[in-house]
Amino acid sequence: MKRRWWVFVAAAAAFILVYALVQWTVVNDDPVDPWSGIEAERDLDIIANDTLRVIVLRDPLVWEETPKGERGLAWQWITRFSKAQGLNVSAVPMQHPDDMLTALWDGRADLIAAPLFLDRAERRHFHQSDPFASSAPMIVRLRPDARESTGPALGPVMDSAALAISSPFAHHRYSGWNKFTVQRALHDSVDTEEELLTEVLLGRIPAAIVSRLRAEHEAARLPALQFEGPAGEALPWRFVIRRNAPALRRSMEAWQSDERELMALAKLIKAHTAPVPPPGPLRARRMKGLAHDSISPFDQYFRAHASGLAYDWKLLAAMAWKESRFDSTVTSHKGAMGIMQIMPRTAARFGLDTSSVVEDHIRAAARYLARLDTIWLRAIPDRQQRMRFVLASYNAGPGHIIDAQRLAGQLGLDPTRWDGHVERAVLLLAKPRFYLRPGMKNGYCKGSQVFNYVRGVLAVREQLGEGGKRKKTPSPRSE
Repeated sequence: MKRRWWVFVAAAAAFILVYALVQWTVVNDDPVDPWSGIEAERDLDIIANDTLRVIVLRDPLVWEETPKGERGLAWQWITRFSKAQGLNVSAVPMQHPDDMLTALWDGRADLIAAPLFLDRAERRHFHQSDPFASSAPMIVRLRPDARESTGPALGPVMDSAALAISSPFAHHRYSGWNKFTVQRALHDSVDTEEELLTEVLLGRIPAAIVSRLRAEHEAARLPALQFEGPAGEALPWRFVIRRNAPALRRSMEAWQSDERELMALAKLIKAHTAPVPPPGPLRARRMKGLAHDSISPFDQYFRAHASGLAYDWKLLAAMAWKESRFDSTVTSHKGAMGIMQIMPRTAARFGLDTSSVVEDHIRAAARYLARLDTIWLRAIPDRQQRMRFVLASYNAGPGHIIDAQRLAGQLGLDPTRWDGHVERAVLLLAKPRFYLRPGMKNGYCKGSQVFNYVRGVLAVREQLGEGGKRKKTPSPRSE
């Protein structure tokens, strides 16, 4: 009996000791409140005599610098607000969410325009505006290619999906995920969602999670990517202000609730977004109404003027269909004219004018293709790959494609292969952080147009090689 008593006493003492140690650890490990110091005093009265300082990400949805000035969805909205209030405004670029809040608290800035998730403790110290926009998480990965893949090797596509450091969905308190099997991992070397998309495009990571707003902004510019979802609940995008700036808060709330400004915001968002195409393999439009014995009313000219080319006459025919649907009267908004849509400067070089007939345009296009083939002959010895570089140069000009080739080499892609390599690099020439790099001599290029053009011409050329499926000869502009 006595022994049992001592066992009980020892167990109770051990329990008390462990409990005391746990409580001591909890008390001493309690994190120091980072917002317990003195908060900066900068409200609208001070800002009006100085500058509205806005924390931004270097990101096309937030803020970016271009040769034509500063732009970005959030930035344009904030500059509209500052103009209405008669305030000067300046951007304070940052990357990490923790740095943003610290800079706001210290008074280095007055407002955070980047999307940010605040937990309960942070919301006690910072005010969030009414939602500027909202967006759910989406999964992004490379589209499957109907042709044999020649791009960088990929790991298992859906084993994991990376998150950017600045993504509000990366916050450990966000719990709105759907039940899906993808493991979510913070990509500690990638700051923004835009950079994360580049990693997916280049085949460096198999999949990523970005906002739907990002998908709507980038899907048309990056057709090699597909977006699926939503993968979770939407988060509101709110601007963040210090709680001791009530005049700035009230001014912004009144402005955001104005009916005219809400209409302006809707137009602004529409200008920065577009519908997201459904997921699925990369495909190109093919001709309809194709006869077995004839491709177009101009076959004789294609045959006659392709004789000096390294490629057969059906490539010329495929280009004409892609350019104009065999309509010799069409002129683009940029001035490209005729069945082969030759730009004015190139047309002048080959002696074309408004009096030129269809055959003249086809002859000029064939001569231009021959010249482009000569330009690429040494750099791209493989004939099939060179044909792709020639087509891309016909569409965008050789200068942009030389830039894309150089960029491909910088990004670890093969600069001598178009499919899966240079065709991905050319997509990035629509982004300032790539076309403003040293060595990029020709500036902005609408890479998605080049990407789709080359694939479209090759798809029609392949179809013409099959002899077609329809009996009716197409008239101009038919598909």
